Amino acid sequence: MTTKSRFNVLEALAEDEVSISELFEKEPDRLNRFVMREGPLRVDFSKQAIPNTALDALLSMAAQCDLEEWRAKLFAGEAVNTSEDRAVLHMALRGVGGAKDVQRDVSQMRQHMAAYADEIRSDGKFKNIVHIGIGGSDLGPRLVSDGFEACAEQSLTLRFAENVDGASINDAVKGLDPAETLVIIVSKSFGTQETKMNGESARAWLTAGVGAAAGDHMLAVTANRTRAIDFGIREENIFDFWDWVGGRYSVWSAVGLSLQIAYGPDVFSDFLEGAAAMDKHFRDQPLQENLPVMMALTGIWNRNCLNYSSLAVIPYSRRLRKLSAFLQQLEMESNGKRITRDGNEAGLTCPIIWGDEGTNGQHAFFQWLHQGPSEGKYGGAPVDFVAILKDHENRPDHHKALLANCFAQSEALMLGKSEDAVRQELGDRDDIDALAPQKTFPGNRPSTTITLDELSPFALGHLIALYEHKVFVQGVIWNVNSFDQWGVELGKVLATTILEEMNTDDPGNHDASTTALMGLAKT
Repeated sequence: MTTKSRFNVLEALAEDEVSISELFEKEPDRLNRFVMREGPLRVDFSKQAIPNTALDALLSMAAQCDLEEWRAKLFAGEAVNTSEDRAVLHMALRGVGGAKDVQRDVSQMRQHMAAYADEIRSDGKFKNIVHIGIGGSDLGPRLVSDGFEACAEQSLTLRFAENVDGASINDAVKGLDPAETLVIIVSKSFGTQETKMNGESARAWLTAGVGAAAGDHMLAVTANRTRAIDFGIREENIFDFWDWVGGRYSVWSAVGLSLQIAYGPDVFSDFLEGAAAMDKHFRDQPLQENLPVMMALTGIWNRNCLNYSSLAVIPYSRRLRKLSAFLQQLEMESNGKRITRDGNEAGLTCPIIWGDEGTNGQHAFFQWLHQGPSEGKYGGAPVDFVAILKDHENRPDHHKALLANCFAQSEALMLGKSEDAVRQELGDRDDIDALAPQKTFPGNRPSTTITLDELSPFALGHLIALYEHKVFVQGVIWNVNSFDQWGVELGKVLATTILEEMNTDDPGNHDASTTALMGLAKT
């Protein structure tokens, strides 16, 4: 049976109209089946428009897609990145899976990172870190740094520079003393234009401040030692990671060195342990009891059967404000593919991932979530709500209000408000026929609510690994390679060409629009 025919079975089930609120009455076991607890995470899928019959069909399809076999290949270190013939072993970075030589290399690197971090923290010479990277070399560390702030003390100021826009590096070094600043340049290839330019600007800033000692203030994290050395990084100041670590999966590696220095090796170790616990859950649990599998199947149902084109991720935690941006890269770079592993058209794959922190989003795009149209069956877009149960800010009234808003929004999206109820509220008004439909909420809009007992490093690792494995499961079902990113390359290549032409006043060979735009840069 082909993947398309499996979707046909699900699409037939999706033709039935489902009332989410009525499912609670029709399915007495709904909470038991649609709420899962794993470690510090509780995930409530019960407000999804998935009846028990559809969940059974989804689980059956996952088994028919050889998900368990692919999962075994992933953890065995087989080349599941088929287009580049590479293993995918970011789990080994947190101690799960990998051959003996991989485990040895990871152990040595972790010891090296921890020792270096302890040395910098105890020495006291550096008070600031500027972390330079882009994409996975920036989003992961930035998200995790914000998360660590909830319960860990930052010993050094940590700033980030990612964009080639000069404002990025200017903001990162503003007000810092070069003599007290350590610059860490993070690039897997050490050829990324944005990172190299920011690195060059940081080096010039250091040299202006400390002269020949600038080399003592610069580290590199890379899989390409040769390029780092050619750039001017001392060999002893280079920390390695490997080609089996994708950039968007790299925060667990030496890419997280700045986090270890700023927050301490013990905090980072707890973060790795949280992810490792989710790795073992995903590896060992049967499909029907497997949290990443359930997350993935919910997304498959919404995307391929209910025709939703996007997923909103709304963390009701300022410390997780970068979560939706992080997941944009993780999910859309991994599964934003139109071609299968065997070179055929894939059909519908990854939805658009978007969002913002709650409650900010309520005053921006929630109008659309509640009342806006969509190509999805029930309107709006599915939502992942993420909330932290423990108050880490010593503001209990604020925290209760934050949680109340989160829980209320998921309920409101499901229940809506009928026109009859609106008419009763409005009473006898001349404009009631025009106004009542405007104040009606259709409801029946699906959501998942994820709660963390607390925002500990362990829980944060647990959460991120959950989404990583969700992406893998969906890639298997869509039959796409979740671990390459050819779509990132074309624009980078063209940008390099255009920059060279702009620097040499060469008009190149471009369409009329691009030629005119290049001309604007000369004015």
